Amino acid sequence: MPDHIFLQGQKVGKGCPCYVIAEIGSNHNRDIGTAKKLIDAAKEAGCDAVKFQSYTAEGLYSVYTPRPSEIEGRSHPGERLYDLIKRIEMPVAWHRPLKEYCDQAGISFCSTPFDEGMVDVLEQVQVPFYKVASFEITHYPMLRRIARTGKPVILATGNSGLDDIERAVACLKDAGCSDLALLHCVSQYPAREEDMNLRCMATLVQAFDCVVGLSDHTTNSLSAALSIVLGAAIIEKHITLDKAAFGPDHPFALEPDELKELVTTVRRSERILGSAVKAVRSSEAENHKIGRRSLVAARDIAAGELLTEDKIAVKRPAFGLHPKYLPVLEGKRLVRDIKKDQWLTWDHFLNGKDNDVS
Repeated sequence: MPDHIFLQGQKVGKGCPCYVIAEIGSNHNRDIGTAKKLIDAAKEAGCDAVKFQSYTAEGLYSVYTPRPSEIEGRSHPGERLYDLIKRIEMPVAWHRPLKEYCDQAGISFCSTPFDEGMVDVLEQVQVPFYKVASFEITHYPMLRRIARTGKPVILATGNSGLDDIERAVACLKDAGCSDLALLHCVSQYPAREEDMNLRCMATLVQAFDCVVGLSDHTTNSLSAALSIVLGAAIIEKHITLDKAAFGPDHPFALEPDELKELVTTVRRSERILGSAVKAVRSSEAENHKIGRRSLVAARDIAAGELLTEDKIAVKRPAFGLHPKYLPVLEGKRLVRDIKKDQWLTWDHFLNGKDNDVS
């Protein structure tokens, strides 16, 4: 697989700026005005894209699915999971106006489909790429439908072992996907820091040789910031206008100011990590000259006098000859006088046959 992909024309991968996705998900609370405010907040924070979720309760859950314990307090007492999902699903009619709103705001729109029909909906609004949720990693019919669009795919890998990921990657590639990124993820809401295991990103690179990133469900931004050090090319993080709002995904999302701080930290981390090239930086140039050492006269030396080790000192600054030339200069004669502490240069030496230091 290539070491980079293009997401709406932006190169993403090794050596490129991290691509930050603000996951709005269901935190619009089924209010399109709130959805637009979240888009504005993501843009203001410096995110590259916003992501919604495209599903219907009918296509997602059996009516008999039990309530997971983690939604206690975030849903109505006794509310079936099916009914919760039905209550927060995003209307199909929203997709086009939200895509147009994102286009006007200058931020990429994408959404996670949860069935083949929603892939068709997203194709109609021309999403630039697809994000596949961790729980859909075994939804092979949908994976094949997505791959056949020819668009880049970002696949989350929460709640999965390498065998599940390998089958999903093979399914996508066999159906025509050539641009793929894998996101390390812990499918717990919120995720505990001790479960994050960010080193798994290196495992994904080694196993699948592709672009990697992090889908982060912790309640803060530390994991996302640390992931940059480990090579995350994509970070996905939930956003909300209010952590205290009623709903399943608000408590572990970041509010606008927190998201802005996260993006700032990501960009600072990228600057600090910089390049792998080890060389003298332009900012070090003055200290490189003044703080490094060179060869100087240990005492006053007259022209024609033979140089010996005791007549040469190694001192700052580095305006003279490099200390590596000390063995070369021993036994040579100066062409002119030099005072104590003056630095030696090639101009101090004769160029005759017996005094060649070139």
